[in-house]
Amino acid sequence: MRPEDSEAATPRHGHRAALLLCTLLACTPAAEPPRVVLWAWERPEDLRFLAGQAADVAFLLATLELTGTDVLVHPRRQPLRLPPGVSLKATVRLEMHPGTSLADFPPERLRSLAERLATLAHRPDVTALQLDFDARESEQDAYVALLQETRRLLPAALPLSITGLASWCVAGSWLTRAPVDEVVPQLFRMGAEAPAFRARFARGLPLPCKGSVGLALDEWQPVPPGVSTLYLFSPRPWTPEAFTRAVAGMKP
Repeated sequence: MRPEDSEAATPRHGHRAALLLCTLLACTPAAEPPRVVLWAWERPEDLRFLAGQAADVAFLLATLELTGTDVLVHPRRQPLRLPPGVSLKATVRLEMHPGTSLADFPPERLRSLAERLATLAHRPDVTALQLDFDARESEQDAYVALLQETRRLLPAALPLSITGLASWCVAGSWLTRAPVDEVVPQLFRMGAEAPAFRARFARGLPLPCKGSVGLALDEWQPVPPGVSTLYLFSPRPWTPEAFTRAVAGMKP
């Protein structure tokens, strides 16, 4: 079935999906369901079924491979089909070349990298810049410096978002020094830290990184309390059916 022929492409269905998501979160009548953002990674994606839906898209714009001396830019090469008017967030993935650490970057190199990021985000269709970087503990100070410089170079009205590990969302975290508008802890592929955080959610405790979380369709769990923006990752290309199951609280 073509996405444009699906019932999911109608505004009526978008309203129904929002109600299903509200049911999942046990919303009170006055509560608003979270805003849904679909991650569109490096693969062909046809998201035209989002026409009329209350959902945004965070698409992989580029991957920057950071070597000891250079930045290798790998732009998105896979097609991304979207309905008119969808809100787009540009995600840039930062990957360190083996044997390289962001902690070793001098200030001038961090400034150059920030300039590259600000240039990538300079697109009329982009409403936010999101950085995806698995900063090791030794790299956190350098990452904060990079974020500070990137924030300085971006237009004041353009939000700066970062993905993160759930373990970063603790009291007194280094994130308090990061000049970002949003932190999206990814509550999947968590490894050894998963049991402690899932126990926290089971007790109804909110995540210290308030506002946004990321969930994966193949590791579904209840949405933590206090979430206003829900990012969804699918291990396979998005379909209208996968989207509908997700907002209905699909479990593996």
